[in-house]
Amino acid sequence: MNYIFIIKLDLYIIFSCKTIVNHRNLIALATVLIGYFLVSSAFVGVTPISSVEGQDSLTRAERNWEFINHNKFGTNFNPQTQMNKDNVQHVELKWIYPIPSANQLGGGALTNFGSVTEGTTAPPLIVDGVVFVILNSKTIIATDAETGKLLWEAEHPGADNNANTVQEGGNLPITGELVHTHSMNYWDGILWFTDFGCTLTGLDAKTGDLVKSYPNLCLERPLDLTDEVGYGLPGNSGLYGSLQPHAPIKYEKGNSIFYSDGGAAEGTWGGRMYMAAYDYDSGELQWRTYLMPPCGDPTTCGPGKDGPLFLEEKEQWGQWLVDNCDKIWVQTIKSCEMNQDILRNDWGTMRSNSGISNVWGQNVVDEETGILYFGTAQAGPDWNGSYSPGPRLFGASVIALDANNGELIWAHQTTARDLWDYDCSWNTMLTTTVVKGEERKVVIKGCKNGIVYVLDAATGEAYHLLEPPAIKRTKHSQLYDPLNDADMLKPWANYPSTDAWVQNCWAAGCLESDIVFDSGRNMIFFGTYNAPSYVQVVPVEERGNMGLNFAPEGADWFNDWLADTPSIVNATINAYDVDTGELKWTYDMLGTGFRGGVIVSGGVVWMSSIDGFSTALDADTGEVLYRLNMGLGSSIMPTIAADANGDIKLFRPQGAGFVGNANWGPGQTTSPGAIMVYGLPDVIPEPEVIIEQVEVEVEVEVEKIVEVEKEVEVTVETISPVSYVIIGLGLVAIIVAGILYQRTRQA
Repeated sequence: MNYIFIIKLDLYIIFSCKTIVNHRNLIALATVLIGYFLVSSAFVGVTPISSVEGQDSLTRAERNWEFINHNKFGTNFNPQTQMNKDNVQHVELKWIYPIPSANQLGGGALTNFGSVTEGTTAPPLIVDGVVFVILNSKTIIATDAETGKLLWEAEHPGADNNANTVQEGGNLPITGELVHTHSMNYWDGILWFTDFGCTLTGLDAKTGDLVKSYPNLCLERPLDLTDEVGYGLPGNSGLYGSLQPHAPIKYEKGNSIFYSDGGAAEGTWGGRMYMAAYDYDSGELQWRTYLMPPCGDPTTCGPGKDGPLFLEEKEQWGQWLVDNCDKIWVQTIKSCEMNQDILRNDWGTMRSNSGISNVWGQNVVDEETGILYFGTAQAGPDWNGSYSPGPRLFGASVIALDANNGELIWAHQTTARDLWDYDCSWNTMLTTTVVKGEERKVVIKGCKNGIVYVLDAATGEAYHLLEPPAIKRTKHSQLYDPLNDADMLKPWANYPSTDAWVQNCWAAGCLESDIVFDSGRNMIFFGTYNAPSYVQVVPVEERGNMGLNFAPEGADWFNDWLADTPSIVNATINAYDVDTGELKWTYDMLGTGFRGGVIVSGGVVWMSSIDGFSTALDADTGEVLYRLNMGLGSSIMPTIAADANGDIKLFRPQGAGFVGNANWGPGQTTSPGAIMVYGLPDVIPEPEVIIEQVEVEVEVEVEKIVEVEKEVEVTVETISPVSYVIIGLGLVAIIVAGILYQRTRQA
């Protein structure tokens, strides 16, 4: 057997031997190697280069992406440093997993849903080297994060839309559902998502088998319009939404799992929006808190009408708002400062076609204080509030409830009397950091009005309202003054005109994506955009009508304007200092909107490739570090985590997703798409050094030099005695090794 050992120490020492390896040979070889390292350590100061030897070298937060927004605090920040701004330019494609079409996987067992939305809308989760992708059909795919090899598929067992919706004779107080899934979360070894039919479902992350199910959460009573207690649920008169809320979270101290629901079609089917807690073990209801009043309108509710009538309960709701006004903020002021008659009469009589649609975004629960935080959707009808005067609480609000009993701790409405569809959607973040010079626990929340709010976690008081200067609001899209009675009673935005008008921020707002908090930098990063639309308010007499015509007559001039000036549609990534509220930098994109989300890891800002490019920005400066043409856009946020070997990778869903409007970006598709995974190369190339000869003209001033004798004390650097000892030991070791080796040959 031939072995060649090469050791480099300014010269090559080469041993080439043809012999049988025995213990004496190994001792000799080991002695040589020890001698080499002793000698080299004396001469060379080596800084070790970190290399990952598996996931044990990474923290759980570094190696995994367990919630839609990374962690239970919703911050969208991964603290890993392996893939960072110094090496991100070397990121390369590692593997691609094509997502099967719904006809191939997940769509066959869904009946009476109409067309099935292809692909995925949810960012991938990565847990201990496994990638989990939930499709819109609620089928889950698990793949190896290192290779992309399929580990298991959990195809949805099926659902019948007609069997669920009461509109088709089904057994639940909901409208027809859509095949569309926003998110999935991982905790307790289970993959959690909201399922068809007001259901929470949990699958074993190792096998894909069903572990937990909480079905029919929107049904406690018979579907009887004459039931004075409520239609399906106590106090309800309407129908709930066809799009389920985000995946659930757990409150450990209360052993609770949370679920919310709201009115269908932007709240216009009157389902009474609520947040509820259920016992994790038994599934029994612990509490339910309604966040809008019941129907108290005799013209639309009551016997033979849309649902039960709650005259007394509606009056009690208005008085409760007044009595608790000190807990309720409306655009940074306490609602106690508002006209109390307007507050008491909020929503008017509460017609059956009014309401709040849902909670869109990850919720956060503080295990220390027992407070649950989340944001609510807009009030509906969105654009025509003729029958619903007042601020329309608690639409477009950040809410804090006692997680133990559902009691309101505080609320902060961000858009009073929202007549534009400015949800407080997407992620809610909870953190402790320095704000205005002091360490504080704060809730950070972005809303579709384009503003990011930094609120005191205990009281809801606003420390910062971060409104990027890039947002260009049109005349009839300015937020209202809650202290101005006329504003709080205005029927629609351009009242009294019934003409079409230009709305920006448009129906999807100026901020339609998840945001990120980098705790090390104490900075917030988020994407905003301008995408004006030409709209016209219409009457809202019936259910299911949001009060807007998205394609009014006479829009040719507007369409020509957009075509001739594509930069009117534009997006900006904004970076803010949380302590001071100062805007640090921006990155602009022309001709595209923005949807999906922004994440930060390793000092790099990543974003959904809405413009067709995978782009990485320096978190400190906004400088472009990496930019790759993906071929098509995607409105889904990427995630970053490690494979089983501990190698960090970027996971980017491409194609498919939610393709509703071109304002969210060019080049999108309704094909199933794929998961594209990127990582660093095995060997990062050394930077190329270019030496150029430069001619330099130097003016020399001649001076007279006088020699002067002077005693100078000189410090002489010497090698440490310890180094001499190490060198000596190393040389002795090499000599001994040679003798041992020679003896082994003689033997």
